[in-house]
Amino acid sequence: MQHYQYLDSKLNDVLRTDLMFNNFIRAEPYEFESDTAQKFFSRYLLIKEFQETTLSLFNASLNGEADPEIASLVINDLPEEHGLNFHRELNLKHTPVFFRTDEVIPGKICEIQCPASAWGIYEQLFDLYKELGFEVKNFNKSLSESFADALKQYLGTSPLIHHLTEHSSIPHDARFFLQQTRNYGLKYYTYDREVTPYNCNFIRSHTPIGLWTESYSSKHLNLYKTGNIIYDLPPAILFDEKIIYIFPFWEKTKKYYSDNIRDLFPYTQLITPDGFNLEDGTKITIEDFCKRSQKNRNYYIKYAGSDPFINWGSKSVFFAGSYSGVKCKKFLDTIVEEYGSKRYWIIQNGYRHEEQVRYISRDNEVKDTRVYSKYSGFYGPQGLMGILVMQLPFHKVHGTEETIVSICK
Repeated sequence: MQHYQYLDSKLNDVLRTDLMFNNFIRAEPYEFESDTAQKFFSRYLLIKEFQETTLSLFNASLNGEADPEIASLVINDLPEEHGLNFHRELNLKHTPVFFRTDEVIPGKICEIQCPASAWGIYEQLFDLYKELGFEVKNFNKSLSESFADALKQYLGTSPLIHHLTEHSSIPHDARFFLQQTRNYGLKYYTYDREVTPYNCNFIRSHTPIGLWTESYSSKHLNLYKTGNIIYDLPPAILFDEKIIYIFPFWEKTKKYYSDNIRDLFPYTQLITPDGFNLEDGTKITIEDFCKRSQKNRNYYIKYAGSDPFINWGSKSVFFAGSYSGVKCKKFLDTIVEEYGSKRYWIIQNGYRHEEQVRYISRDNEVKDTRVYSKYSGFYGPQGLMGILVMQLPFHKVHGTEETIVSICK
């Protein structure tokens, strides 16, 4: 079977395009030990607890019922028109409905993306592996069917959806998934005659900035405030920033999070002019951190704010252990300079999982290589719906033409 020809044809038949599947394919689906796979299912309730606690703290801070620095850290480098007053007036009511985790090792979530790209990649791989005769034993439905079923149940009525696909980092991936869900009864503005900007009841976007600037944003935001429309990703910056991953560890907020929630995430701290706290509670200065050997700087440094030009994907994620001491100091000095203008960066303990993988090249040859892995659980209001695995011979795993992709059995 010509694997890539099959995937290319399916993509182009659905979208009437002339595109290619842009990753390598693992030779067979990924298989976890049963206990590891089951923990992806059980993590859902803890993730929701993290999101709900974070939302409550943010709202309380906005309303003067909790430390104002909580909201200030979140709002950080937003323009004034979408700052504190805008978010206070939103009166956020719910956490993300559908989302994707990025786990550097199973059980350590470095980020929760809402809703994020790659739903279409999972959908295509599910179809391919089934065609090849592999059993996907943990997930007996495609992601599109699971998504449609979950959304119908969540809304309690027929979904009429406005999906801002162009705000995705892979727009054709989002459009492919959208079309697949239409096979299960979902209807979309600009695709189905029954749906207009005035009667849609569910809005999806890959960034809240898109929700603030789309053509019908004023009407939709007013409908949200009166409880007459639901956003997949709430129309606020809160769940689109990495700053929230300090909250389970930050001295001002850690008491609100359980140890079980803390265990979900790599230890994460805000980088300040005074340095940051290590996991054992000791304070380290920027200078002393940079004097450490490279092997003792097993941390990732990440932009934590709202600037859409640098907060997408892996654009502003750097591994401190790959820098010399001099280069690390120069980089962190720049971050400290930006701190005064509320442009925040975080530092996270580094976790990496390396393994051997067999994949299929574009010329249909089976090849072997060593890779680092990243695991993404796709979740909806009823829980886990699928797991995508990305693997790359580079410590920072993200979507490239050399990334090897598969789904969990």
